[in-house]
Amino acid sequence: MTARNTRRGYTLFEVLVVLALLILMTALVLPSAEAIRSGPRQRAAADVIRGELAIARSRAMEEGRPYRVALSSDNTRIRRAPDDENFAQAAASSVAGGSATVVDYPFDHVTAVRVADQNAQPPNSTDGWVTIASVQPDGSCLEDSVLISIQENNVPGLYVRVRGLTGSSRVVPSGSVNGGAQ
Repeated sequence: MTARNTRRGYTLFEVLVVLALLILMTALVLPSAEAIRSGPRQRAAADVIRGELAIARSRAMEEGRPYRVALSSDNTRIRRAPDDENFAQAAASSVAGGSATVVDYPFDHVTAVRVADQNAQPPNSTDGWVTIASVQPDGSCLEDSVLISIQENNVPGLYVRVRGLTGSSRVVPSGSVNGGAQ
């Protein structure tokens, strides 16, 4: 009769190899999962900024009075209102939309920071708000060119560049700001 050599478990070496493979796979997957989750938030914030600029431009042209779009000094909120002495105090709707004259609402898990021009002073905060654009009734902006950095966990991901002459805006990936230099 031959003795059967049955195996009832795994060797320590086999267990360690499997654990090492699991750790390696986790290390590879986690950063890409974070990028997948954070990308849409930054894109959504860029869309919010561009949308508010478009609404401000439209309202300024329709109503014949200037509108301002600004970020809160803590970079977590955006506000659109007529550009007058009551900008910061005007009662605002907390819902985004073109029907409200004044809106003020938070970004979702991101911050938006107005970046200072290379040879200029940092942007000033007036009444707790940093102006992105002051849209005039002809559709142009008082500001020449404005760059807004959209950040998640203080890491820039996207930028929105506002052109003053046309009042238009576009999303710029972080690698292409100032020719790749930030």
